[in-house]
Amino acid sequence: MNRAAVAVALGLGTLVAVMACTDSYLYDGRRDQEVPVDRAVSLEGQVCTLGSNQVVRPIKIVVALDASQSMNVSDPDGTRATALVQLIDSLPNDDEVELAVMVFAGSTTAYLTQSGTPPDAVDGFVRVSQLDSNKRLNLIERLLTYRNPDTSPNRDATDFVKPLADIYALINRDISQSRLKPGGAEAQAQARYSVIFLSDGKPTTDQDDELLQGDAVVRIRQLRDLVEEVRVNTVHVFLPIQPVSTSCDLEGDGGCPMLLINQNAERLSKMAELGGGNFRDFRNDEPINFLDFRFGQVRRAFVLKELVASNFSAPPGSPLGEADTDGDGLTDAREAEVGTDPAKADTDGDGFSDGVEVHYKDLGVDFNPIGYARPDGGGLDPGCPLALRGVDSDCDGVLDCDEQFIGTNSERVDSDRDGIPDGVEWLGGTQGASIDLDQDPDNDGVVSRSELRMHTRPVEVDTANLSTDGYRYALKAAGPPDELGRQCYDFRVDNVLLAPTQGDTDDAGTVVAGAGYNDIYLSAAMVPADDPTARTLIRHFRVRSARYPLGGIKSPVDGVIHVSSEDFIDGCPTRPVPITP
Repeated sequence: MNRAAVAVALGLGTLVAVMACTDSYLYDGRRDQEVPVDRAVSLEGQVCTLGSNQVVRPIKIVVALDASQSMNVSDPDGTRATALVQLIDSLPNDDEVELAVMVFAGSTTAYLTQSGTPPDAVDGFVRVSQLDSNKRLNLIERLLTYRNPDTSPNRDATDFVKPLADIYALINRDISQSRLKPGGAEAQAQARYSVIFLSDGKPTTDQDDELLQGDAVVRIRQLRDLVEEVRVNTVHVFLPIQPVSTSCDLEGDGGCPMLLINQNAERLSKMAELGGGNFRDFRNDEPINFLDFRFGQVRRAFVLKELVASNFSAPPGSPLGEADTDGDGLTDAREAEVGTDPAKADTDGDGFSDGVEVHYKDLGVDFNPIGYARPDGGGLDPGCPLALRGVDSDCDGVLDCDEQFIGTNSERVDSDRDGIPDGVEWLGGTQGASIDLDQDPDNDGVVSRSELRMHTRPVEVDTANLSTDGYRYALKAAGPPDELGRQCYDFRVDNVLLAPTQGDTDDAGTVVAGAGYNDIYLSAAMVPADDPTARTLIRHFRVRSARYPLGGIKSPVDGVIHVSSEDFIDGCPTRPVPITP
């Protein structure tokens, strides 16, 4: 074979190899008819973590102490009071550390702490920094001399369910009130509540169904959905002066005292397990102390966990010619099929977005995305309160009504703490309420976390298109942390592909939004350096001024959207971001 023949053979072999390894076109006939649309923009700028003093994490401790008659035997020397003094002395003298002390006996609970001054004083939490030596002595005296004002026959009985219900009410009320204060929402996102529940362990009546099977403890633990952490720790105390017999009196009335004591300890241990806390058991003359419980730190350094860009106006993969004008999870073409309005996320105004209604209707749920209200008041899908309709409290791209249905938290941008906002997960097809981003449901070798960051499809094999469709990230530290403890990064996200969205007019024909405008979203997730598993703190940037090329010209013309660290905000902007007509 001569050299020419060898060259031809090698060329053909190379061509066959290329065709076997890729499904991309070697020649696209459309290039003869039209010029490729330059629809890519970039996000460029700087993002900084929070400084150690920028976000203060409130630490709030509730100490609930059994004051029933049995404690005169279980703790006759009052070592629980000494333990409370040790606890107060060990806490930081910081305004963000608060303490509530409750005593309970029978069906009565009483707080020994209160904030404010009469007549505006409120029972519950008090700042530890305000507890001077005189106030501490007064607190201990009130604890040791407490007498139940109840005169009923059950005044000295032991009830666990009532104090636990009051603890739930205290924490729930405190969370709601704290969020209303300036900067309260951001601080409460990092707040930690710790309950220390101390008793000799046995309610007078059998309450195990409510304690161990019901929600008496569990619902306190569930308040962690609103803050970083809520834990219920328990303490079993049995420090009698007289020794307890280890034998059983099967014929008389003595019973098996040691068996009962162990059962009481086991009950409190199970309560701590349900409450996500720790259990301590004090017996054999071991003095009570609360120093082994961990309450966390008030001020923390933060690290960047994720930087994620998305285009709410473009379906995952950003297919050419397809758009999701209203960002509800349905492409405009799909909305035309089902009869919904591509410019309205909730066509029939029932509170549920068209994307949620169509998705779950296809799964057999009784949803109707065009169930318009009828004159008789019917027609709307039930289940979403009127006050929540059209509301996105956390500005994560998912309506509050939708979040209630799909299981995410309407007050948390990142419900499952994985660093990816709920809106990005919902539109991408992953679960915003569960840890699933390390999975690869389409078995294409790229996990869901990476696909969401690239704005590709986690549930569809599309690796052949990653080089053309995927977002590309560059992130580099901009020097060492500054004097505030902030670490800044220079970043660039390339190949954010725009979509040809539709324009929108009102009933009078006035243009509300021009065609081609895209809803670009960028989020930075941060976690405390001392606890990478803690709740993420999300700051995000959102802009609706990028425009798909109309007449071959895109906006911004240079294709770069500049973002400063100050552009990232927590929660919702103070004013709506306008959509340029």
